[in-house]
Amino acid sequence: MKNQKPVVLKTPQSIVHIKHTISLRQYKYWVLLLRFYREFFELKEESNKKGFYCVPIAKISDYMGYNPMKTELKADFEALRKEPIIINFLDKDGKKATGGMGFISEWEITSKTIAFKIPSFLEEVMRGENEATRIFQLLNWSIFNSFNGKYEAIIYKLCKDYIGVGRTPYMTIAEYRDYIGLKENEYTETRDFTKRCISNPVISINKNEMSDIEVSIEFKRTGRKVEGLYFKAKERKQTSLPFPEFEPHKAFAFAKVAISIQDQNKYLEAMLPEEIEATIQRANEYGESIKAKGQKIQMGGIYHKAFLERWGVQYLDQHKAEKADAVKKLESRKEQDTQAQAKKTTAEQVAQDKKALFQKAFNDFLLLPENKQEELKQAFFEKADSAIQTKIKDAQRKQTNIFTSPLVASPFKVFLVENGF
Repeated sequence: MKNQKPVVLKTPQSIVHIKHTISLRQYKYWVLLLRFYREFFELKEESNKKGFYCVPIAKISDYMGYNPMKTELKADFEALRKEPIIINFLDKDGKKATGGMGFISEWEITSKTIAFKIPSFLEEVMRGENEATRIFQLLNWSIFNSFNGKYEAIIYKLCKDYIGVGRTPYMTIAEYRDYIGLKENEYTETRDFTKRCISNPVISINKNEMSDIEVSIEFKRTGRKVEGLYFKAKERKQTSLPFPEFEPHKAFAFAKVAISIQDQNKYLEAMLPEEIEATIQRANEYGESIKAKGQKIQMGGIYHKAFLERWGVQYLDQHKAEKADAVKKLESRKEQDTQAQAKKTTAEQVAQDKKALFQKAFNDFLLLPENKQEELKQAFFEKADSAIQTKIKDAQRKQTNIFTSPLVASPFKVFLVENGF
């Protein structure tokens, strides 16, 4: 298996205060269900009409590292429903309270999915609604799943929940036995209990090359009798890096929920990464449009439908058409700008040429004898409109140059050009 990024689970600190009467495999299933529930909450995805949250069995298989048998799954989930959790907590009024529940409330298993409900108290914990249970620690699933013994897994998770504190809460031996789910007739001999339920699990954790913590035990004794204990834990550098279930292909990077490795491989065999990415983007846009209307969405179902119907093809075609249209509009705009600039340049050149022509005609006029100039002035006067004639008369009366006014000079130059100058 190739190296891949570690999978991190968020585990609420308060949830360690339970009786671990379930098997190790059942315990691992339960930790995964809590993770999946938290994912649904963070993505604002609601349960189905029956109140269940649905997870593909393939996704469970990816995490566990094997395909569980249906009979095994049903038995384990029924155990999670039936086994009790007795938990002490502070109620909203600050008074101590005790509650009882199953690890899960209900379950349903089909050919491809597992549907589950968790108790209301755990929902509050996972949603961070209970003020006393808002602190979350990080639990690396790959390391947790590498433990083959129930007690080492329990101790590892307990220590990880308190790694920032440096030590776990003190428990009497009776409380510890209750915590790890021992029955009264199990490991009744002290030496056997200490070896199998405390010392050996700690040794296994410290010898595990994937483990990211080192654990030690502190016993409280009265004489030679052990009354209670707590664990101390510190972080350490791993000698063997964990291999989580899979690293998503970059084409699936924008998926809002995990897509199983089986489905990823199936999609990669059927379509190009560009189409996969486009399918996810189109599905995300559709999901956002549904959410904007205040409706519930199930992104897993939307992705399934999107890949089944090849939404990515339409999405890519649409974007190609939009890009082509944008390029066409840009080229048209450039052509229009070019033509406008050409027209502007032509108009400016024509204006400059006319100005030069009129000025040359006027310069030639000034070179004529005075009598010829007067003849041309009189001819211009007779053809001019009344406003120009009035202006010329005023200039003659005041004995000023009639061509100092643009009202007279400009039409006079035009007159000269029209008369061959």
